[in-house]
Amino acid sequence: HDVTRAIWENHHCNPMGLDEAVDLCRRCHRLAPFCLYNGNTFSSIIPLVIRKLDLPSEQAHLVRSLAGHIVAGVASDEETIAFREFCASLE
Repeated sequence: HDVTRAIWENHHCNPMGLDEAVDLCRRCHRLAPFCLYNGNTFSSIIPLVIRKLDLPSEQAHLVRSLAGHIVAGVASDEETIAFREFCASLE
C-alpha cells in the first residue's frame, strides 16, 4: 500500500499524456495495494480521463476498452501497439 501510494502521489498530479496515465494506473494496479482485490479501482480512472478528450462515441469506446485491457494487464501486443499509436496521434 505504501509503495503504491508513493508512486501515485508523486505522479498523478503531473501533466502527462494518456499513455503515461494508463501506464501509471497499470503500475499501481499490478502492485495490488488493497486488502480485498478490486481490479476495477485503477481501471475506472482511465474512462474519466478519456471522457475529457471528447472523442466520437465509437472511438471513445474502443480507446476505453484498449486502455482498460492495458491497465488490467490483459492487453495483447497488438492492442498495446494500437493504443500507443492512438496516443501518438493526439500529440
